[in-house]
Amino acid sequence: MEGLSRGVLLERMKEEYGSMLSTENSSIASSASTSRRIEAPESSCSPVPKLHQEAVSHEEHGCSGRCKVIVQRIMEQVRTETEQWSQMQEMLEQVREEMEELNSSRDFWEDRALDSEYLIQYLRSAVEEWKQKAVSSNDKANELQAQVVMLKEEIHSKI
Repeated sequence: MEGLSRGVLLERMKEEYGSMLSTENSSIASSASTSRRIEAPESSCSPVPKLHQEAVSHEEHGCSGRCKVIVQRIMEQVRTETEQWSQMQEMLEQVREEMEELNSSRDFWEDRALDSEYLIQYLRSAVEEWKQKAVSSNDKANELQAQVVMLKEEIHSKI
């Protein structure tokens, strides 16, 4: 907000009010210097003639009106930019909350994927183990069957 109000707002003010301010500078300086003299205690030997004081007073009122308009415009711009800033902050907070939800969701699904990967590896190992047991059992069955055949032949040969 500081950068926005210092940089951008100052540039806008220079662009929009530069010409108005430069033409008013001479009257403002004149008004400022003479207003100090007017505010000084009145004395009978005042160096400022009464007619000049009325002219200065008229200039001050004209400047005050223009200055009020400029200040009102600046205040309206500040209000508008403050509202926009607030809206941006709200949207930023909303994005932060959504990002936290997405991060939580991502973490959850990463954990699920890792668990699934571990389970798949475990099941593959179990399948390999069962395959080896099946091959081993099949070999054992073949051996036993061969022994049965040999024993039958031995029995038949003794009879």
